[in-house]
Amino acid sequence: MSLIIPIVIVIFVAYGIFMVFYMKKHKATQQKYAGEDALAQAGQIQNELLTSHFGAIKEQMQDAPIDAFTQCAHITTVGNKMKSAAATAAKTAAWAMVGVKARYREADHAAYLVLSGNDLHYLFFEEGEAREHLVFDKFRLLGARTAAITNAEKVTRLSSIMGQKPLKMSMDIEGNHTDVIYYGEVRRPPESALYGEGIMKVQGMGELQGKFGLMGRYFRKKFYEQYPHLSA
Repeated sequence: MSLIIPIVIVIFVAYGIFMVFYMKKHKATQQKYAGEDALAQAGQIQNELLTSHFGAIKEQMQDAPIDAFTQCAHITTVGNKMKSAAATAAKTAAWAMVGVKARYREADHAAYLVLSGNDLHYLFFEEGEAREHLVFDKFRLLGARTAAITNAEKVTRLSSIMGQKPLKMSMDIEGNHTDVIYYGEVRRPPESALYGEGIMKVQGMGELQGKFGLMGRYFRKKFYEQYPHLSA
């Protein structure tokens, strides 16, 4: 018993020292990639990341140029989202009636916007596999407009926008209202597990996180240069 207290104290002190060191390093990395100097090098860093972590995006784009990219939310309607949530709740309740605890794991997915010339590509990956590839041309983008995140979207898309600073643009496609919610940073590659469980455990995670965040800034810069009416 007499040894337990000193051991616990040593563990807490070591953890405190590690956290102080980590936070200082994390802050330094954030500052490193927050300035204009980093933005000037973003094109080169983007090429490195497309080779090391985002090969799936390069594969989908084939020979089309990749001017910039960022992460976005899966394009869906609130109605579909609510129906999906209701269906899952109904299944869980049905299994509970017969004494079985149902467990539903939401498919691991990631979505991106890729600026390629005048076009904006939407890529959706599920379990690391490409499922959707849409292209918004210049005509659609010139007719698009900025929009605010609604309270309904904050609720139904909570897992997508939590901790993010989402931006939204709206456009009409063949008479259908379409909202595109995108982020000011990239948090993960298509193939990785959830953000906190995958890439963030590798050595040099702070540096990688800084580069990922830079991609969002670079996308906004390049995208707004071409479509200033969509700048937030």
